[in-house]
Amino acid sequence: MTNPTKVVDAYFAGVKAGDASAVAALFAPDAQLINAKGTLRGADAIKTMYENGLAPGAMTPSPRTPVVNGDHVAVEIDLDANGVPLKLGDFFTIKDGKIQTLTIYSLTPTDASLFDKVGVDPA
Repeated sequence: MTNPTKVVDAYFAGVKAGDASAVAALFAPDAQLINAKGTLRGADAIKTMYENGLAPGAMTPSPRTPVVNGDHVAVEIDLDANGVPLKLGDFFTIKDGKIQTLTIYSLTPTDASLFDKVGVDPA
């Protein structure tokens, strides 16, 4: 899967399904995930975050039409996180069919509380 939009579509499908393994498999071994709580480095740390934070039905993202510029994809998301509506912006860098970097921006100050549970420390 080398098309950046298809990688991003697969990411959101995995999140909707609560499938942490499928989501984690989309990340490069040396990937970074940056969110309101900090930065995760490496596919193993990212996988642990998703294992701790994803469950079927827990997060239902409704991504809007992505903006694509080569390997870069930006997506505004309406997210239902356990019944709490949030607005997020996800910015992906895709290389060789894998997510190299994912930066998740909260579009309102209170949205960052979503990351209180999953955080950045997978330990």
